[in-house]
Amino acid sequence: MFRMGIIGCGTMAARMIESIKVLDDIEVVAVASRDKSRATKFCKANCPDAKALGSYEQMTRQKDIDLVYIATPNTFHYENAIMCIKNHLNVLVEKPFVMSREEADSIFTEAKNRGVFVCEAMWTSFMPLHKKMLKWIRDGKIGAVRYVQSNLGYSIENVQRITDPTLGGGAHLDLGVYPTNLAVSIYGENLEPVSVYAHKYSTGVERDVSCVLEVPNDGAIATSFVTVASLTDRDGSVIGENGYIKIFNINDYEKIELYNSKGELVEFAEREGINSYAVEIQECMNAIKNGLIQCPDMPWHKTATIATLNDKIRRMI
Repeated sequence: MFRMGIIGCGTMAARMIESIKVLDDIEVVAVASRDKSRATKFCKANCPDAKALGSYEQMTRQKDIDLVYIATPNTFHYENAIMCIKNHLNVLVEKPFVMSREEADSIFTEAKNRGVFVCEAMWTSFMPLHKKMLKWIRDGKIGAVRYVQSNLGYSIENVQRITDPTLGGGAHLDLGVYPTNLAVSIYGENLEPVSVYAHKYSTGVERDVSCVLEVPNDGAIATSFVTVASLTDRDGSVIGENGYIKIFNINDYEKIELYNSKGELVEFAEREGINSYAVEIQECMNAIKNGLIQCPDMPWHKTATIATLNDKIRRMI
């Protein structure tokens, strides 16, 4: 049995537990909060057999935990991850991984020195339709990619952490990382932000962000729009020299369609199988069992690239 611990008792932690219930060989054995009563209430509602812990530090004293999922607010990811790694606990850190490239590099150094598994929970990277879309591109079905566009928006500005800068709030860190991950998945690490526009709340964090990334000396670009004030269609397109791909919901792929240079639909695929949170955990479990300290679907260099782009984009906002 693969044993998981969870740090943080928010929405993402509950969603993760519900999602992985379809997996027979995984159990959540401990949940930690800074408030013991909150951890107890969370366990009662989501994982009655798990141990409720009244501090994050208590997680490091639990025995035989195979993976700790860190689902605390963004600004706490670094300290929580470092604490676990220094105690030789494997970690899956919710996106955005950390608040800077410097923090990401520090985590990877500590993990490498200790032989500890670390992965960013960028669940879209694990989705079968995401991988199929990338295979279509690798197979040359749309030719060289010249343009990627995507949007992602939800009406979540009433959620306190979204507008709180001390918790790493704002549209970019909460949602903008998904279009960035899509662009990096397609173009690779050689991307630079050339244009960023944001509308901010009085707290200083962004409500809406429009961004243009460019492959230097190539002309290929990726454009995106994210907002925490409105629901958008959340769709994307990948335009190649000989066709294009439509993505329905870049945050939770529902369907992808492949079109040729004449605009004719030639192939499509729809979501099926277990949910993507479960796929994410399954891939992490496989990597750990095989003695890996990185997950092939979300390697450290990709997380580092996204962290670098986050730094640059946020400086331009």
